[in-house]
Amino acid sequence: MKLEKIQLTREGAVATITLNRPEAGNALSHQMASELKQVAESLDQDTSIRAVVMTGAGKHFCFGGDLKEFVEFGPDPKEITKIADEFHAAQHTLLSLAKPLIVAVNGIAAGGGLSMALIGDIVLIDENAGFRVAYTAAGLSPDGGSTWLLPRVVGLRKAQDLIITNQDFSAAEAVAWGVGTRVVAAGTALAEAQALAARLADGPTMAYASSRKLLLATFTNDFIAQTDLETAEIAANMSGHDGQEGMDAFINKRKPVFTGTR
Repeated sequence: MKLEKIQLTREGAVATITLNRPEAGNALSHQMASELKQVAESLDQDTSIRAVVMTGAGKHFCFGGDLKEFVEFGPDPKEITKIADEFHAAQHTLLSLAKPLIVAVNGIAAGGGLSMALIGDIVLIDENAGFRVAYTAAGLSPDGGSTWLLPRVVGLRKAQDLIITNQDFSAAEAVAWGVGTRVVAAGTALAEAQALAARLADGPTMAYASSRKLLLATFTNDFIAQTDLETAEIAANMSGHDGQEGMDAFINKRKPVFTGTR
């Protein structure tokens, strides 16, 4: 897999996705969207990867869509449709990975960059980072799943406010509103994310996968459907290696050795 606008590195069972257009604020181009989709699909299929980190190269996480490229398309919607489709496919795959995803936000996360931040299970934010929904400033409507993700994270009223008024908000506000998990010291977001990912990579990967699956379904299922899904997932985990290992270790007061399998 040849990559230019996305960098994929690995250390042990942790993979790091780096948006790699620092000269353009990691703005999302067609090539970047296509590569992100490829990378997401490869990580989804690679069971040896047990935790994933995503960040941006250089000073910023992602400015959003590459408007300079978009202007070149003119009014024909075909090209922007291709980009949106590939970006959305990548987002969906990352959101439903069977392993934890930690996002390290450095600098500005705007537009599609905000959307990418929202898909993390844990979002660590550099204290100097800033956010903006951004789309309406360019006469555009949101994408990247932000109209699905943002109301679920901050509530409908706050999502309406952030999208319509297009206000900037800080790292501290992002955490207070639920966009991020916690603020970290300047320049440390990636290192902290990778350290956390390494710890999670030694954990019960299938239990994490089930938890992601359950949380993703919770806003569309009724109580009965959700608890039926909970039954199926806990039964599958209990009958597998990691469930048996985890329970035995708990009872015998020892450290469990998880293999990431059921």
